[in-house]
Amino acid sequence: MSKLQLLIFSVLLLGGLASCTSEDVSADTTKAATYKSNIADIDTYIASQTWTVKPTSVTSNSGLYFALTKPSTSTVSPQEGQELEFTYTLSILTSTTATSSSATSTTVVSAKIVDTVYAKNPIFIPYKKGILKAGLEEGLLKMHEGEQAVLLMPSLIGYGDVLSSDGLVPANSPLRFDVTLNRTRTEDQQMDEYAASNSLNLTQKTSTGLRFFLTTPSTSVDSVKTALGKSQTVTIRYAAKQLHAKTVVRFDTVSSASLTSTNLTNLVTGFAEGIVKLKVGDKATFLMPSSLGYKDAGVVDKSTTPAVYKVSPYAPLRYDVEVLSVK
Repeated sequence: MSKLQLLIFSVLLLGGLASCTSEDVSADTTKAATYKSNIADIDTYIASQTWTVKPTSVTSNSGLYFALTKPSTSTVSPQEGQELEFTYTLSILTSTTATSSSATSTTVVSAKIVDTVYAKNPIFIPYKKGILKAGLEEGLLKMHEGEQAVLLMPSLIGYGDVLSSDGLVPANSPLRFDVTLNRTRTEDQQMDEYAASNSLNLTQKTSTGLRFFLTTPSTSVDSVKTALGKSQTVTIRYAAKQLHAKTVVRFDTVSSASLTSTNLTNLVTGFAEGIVKLKVGDKATFLMPSSLGYKDAGVVDKSTTPAVYKVSPYAPLRYDVEVLSVK
């Protein structure tokens, strides 16, 4: 599972569904010609199919065509900072020219399915503006929980003028996404549902949003509080994970680390807030929103090729902490 989720973060950053750099069609005659050709192919494809709900061009004039094929009664739609859970099938539109016996040429556009990896098992995306392909993002933002839609888009708001990183989508290909938006979850929902499913008994929820779970209280009656304000040194061990896809992905483990009141300020805010609640011998779990962690930037590991998100944007965090000593 961990490897899979890291691959997803890699996808978010540098390939797959990740966004491409915005391009100005009017400033490039080649791109303008490709865009025009893509739109013509999309129009031909729409005209050749039988639709219960016919895709129509959206008012933004981005080139996206949208058809809500299964509406829902939900009023919940994707918002920045939420985790989107959706399934999709990706197809490329390909055109061929057929010549009749009378030497009349006709353009035929068909959809070829190239990606069904997430057709049944959902993908979970921490949504940050610009993190997805522009056309897919625009389509998802028009949907509500439980809805299904067909998205048709030119390559400009798809994979652009390059071969996709997985080799499935040729350069300059118009696309079809069949998308189901299963759910969007706020960080509070992610943390509360995770705590409930893992039988974590809440000790305290602070005004900042930190969830503090004292999992193993100290058995020593004279155990000393961390008391970092008194210039003591606290030795701890911890494991750090991010909540993702209804589970967690480990991103840091330290078997022994020393903290003082000085270096406490260098820690993520939620960890610093939680650690001072502990005594020697205590074991605890902290759940914290991204506002107390790595916020909307996440943590990018650039030492790998391609680079990956070590911590994704807007990721709630889990820290499992044990206080070993105070001196």
